[in-house]
Amino acid sequence: MPLSKNALAAFDAAKEKSESGIEEMRNEAARMFQGDTSIVVGLNGSYARREVTTGSDVDLFFLYKDQPKEAAQNSQERLRRKLKRAGYIMPALNGVFDDPLSINTLQRRIGGMEDNNVQITRRMLLLLEGEWIFNREEFGEIRLRLLKQYVPNTLREDQICLFLLNDVIRYWRTICVDFEFKVRNDGKARAIRLLKLRFSRMLLFLAGVLAIGETYNQNAESKLMTLNSHLSLPAIDRMRAIAGESAIPALELYADFLIALDDREIRKILSAENGRGEQSEEFGILRTKAQDFRDALLNLLNAQLGGQNPTVNALML
Repeated sequence: MPLSKNALAAFDAAKEKSESGIEEMRNEAARMFQGDTSIVVGLNGSYARREVTTGSDVDLFFLYKDQPKEAAQNSQERLRRKLKRAGYIMPALNGVFDDPLSINTLQRRIGGMEDNNVQITRRMLLLLEGEWIFNREEFGEIRLRLLKQYVPNTLREDQICLFLLNDVIRYWRTICVDFEFKVRNDGKARAIRLLKLRFSRMLLFLAGVLAIGETYNQNAESKLMTLNSHLSLPAIDRMRAIAGESAIPALELYADFLIALDDREIRKILSAENGRGEQSEEFGILRTKAQDFRDALLNLLNAQLGGQNPTVNALML
C-alpha cells in the first residue's frame, strides 16, 4: 500500500521548501566563512527534518574549536542577521542554542552532574535530526565520534546499543517534562506545543528507537555504521527506509499534521493563548489524530522489532 496522493504531496512540498532553504543557507555560510575550519554550523528543527511549513523557523547551532567563544558568537550573529534579512524566521533568544558550543564540551563524557538539559538537548538533536550547513566533513566526524561513545567494540551481536537507547529515552522524557514546565510556568500557548510533542517529537523518538533496533544481530563495527547511516537520514525517510510499507499508517496521519501546520489560519488558531487554542475544533480533530498516530507507531514498533529483537522489552527494563 503506497502513501496516498495527499500525503505524498504534503511530504514533497515540505521537503522542497526545506531543501531550497538549506541550499541557500549553505551557500551563504560558504561565502561568509570561506573555508574557516574552526567552526561548524549545523541545523535542527523542521528544516533539518525536511518538514518546513508556514511559520517554520531556522534552528541554527554553532560549534567551535581553536578560537575564542566570542569569535564564534560573532560569526553566529552575522549569519543569523543575514538569514533574517533574507526573509527567514529566526527563533526567539534565550533558547538552548543561543550560545556557540565548543566541540570538546559537546563530546565530553555522557552522564553525570554536568550532563544537564542543555547538554542532552544539543547532543541528542545533533544525533537524531541534525544537518550540516557549514563544514560538512567535521560535522560528520562529530556525529561519528559521539556515536562511538555509545557503541563500544565489546558489544556482542545479540546486544542492542542500550546505552544510546537509554539516552534517547531520557531525552524524550526530558522533552515531556520541559513541555509541562513551559506551558505552566512560562504561560506559553499549549495547543500547538502539545501537538508538536505528540507528532514531530514522538516521531523523532520512534525513528531513533527504530535505528537502534536495526543494530541487533550485528557486530560492533556494523552497529556503528548502521546507526551513522540511519541517523544521517531525516526521521520520515529513516522510517520509510527501515519499515517500508509498515510505516504508511503512521505517516498518513503525520502528513495530516503537516498539512494543518501549513495552513496559516489553522496555525494561528492553534497558537492562541489562554486556552483558546485547545477549545478550537481544529485542535480537537488533530488531538484525535495524535492518539491514532501514537497507536500506529506502537503497532509499527511491535511489527518491526517484535520476536527475538530485545529493543521493545528494553524500552521498559
